[in-house]
Amino acid sequence: MVCGAFVASTIVPITIYMPHSWLVSSVGKLVFSMLIIWVAFSYTSLRAFFVQWISFYFVTFAIGGGMLGVHYFLASEVSLQGGSVVTFRGGYGDPVSWLFVVIGFPCSYFFTKWRLNQVSVHKMKMEEIYDVTVEWNGKMAHCKGLVDSGNQLTDPVTRKMVFLADPFVWEQLFSKEQLEALKVDTVVTSMDDLPDDIQSSIRLIPYQAAGVSGQLLLTLLVDKITVQTSEGDLELKQPLVGVQHQDLTHDRLYQMLIHPHIMVKGKSA
Repeated sequence: MVCGAFVASTIVPITIYMPHSWLVSSVGKLVFSMLIIWVAFSYTSLRAFFVQWISFYFVTFAIGGGMLGVHYFLASEVSLQGGSVVTFRGGYGDPVSWLFVVIGFPCSYFFTKWRLNQVSVHKMKMEEIYDVTVEWNGKMAHCKGLVDSGNQLTDPVTRKMVFLADPFVWEQLFSKEQLEALKVDTVVTSMDDLPDDIQSSIRLIPYQAAGVSGQLLLTLLVDKITVQTSEGDLELKQPLVGVQHQDLTHDRLYQMLIHPHIMVKGKSA
């Protein structure tokens, strides 16, 4: 944030000492604002970058517009003419400005409403996200986990809870070649090519998704999962974690779906 603020402040000397620079134009300001967002938040995905960029302008215009409104509200329309004090008041205003209000107000209203709804949803998600540690074969993977109330998947034989983790988690435990081999079709046809420790951990779990049945989910029996909460750590020994080869969310807000039963069973399950 400090680096982003520093980059943003450089527009002042550019405007003063290089008033004819393309950065002072509308296109230049758009590019400059993208640079500010990139420095402050880095790049994770196109959608996340676009939302951050739009939010930047939303906050800027909201604060700037509020300050401008307060300024004109407090300003008195008084002028001096020939040593006399003259007050004046405008009529119905410039037709162009009224057209701008008629078009801009509903656009601003719906955009503000949409953005605030997005913030509310994001806040609700953040309240259900926890720091999670996965331990397997002496290795540890750290990630963010979301409690998924809709995830009721369990192993029909052992009744173990099944979690879901995306590549961010597995890349901390396996090499890219091993992770590429952890697919249902590959495991079924070439199980013997995998190391013994991976073979002993693999479990194929039947599951049913929306509109799809009779599928198999490749899971791994890990040593332990620890969920850090404000009331203390929740530990689950030898759970099953499903292998996902795509990100669970486009903005990478979390990398694991936590089985809701762990939040009920207490500190040790």
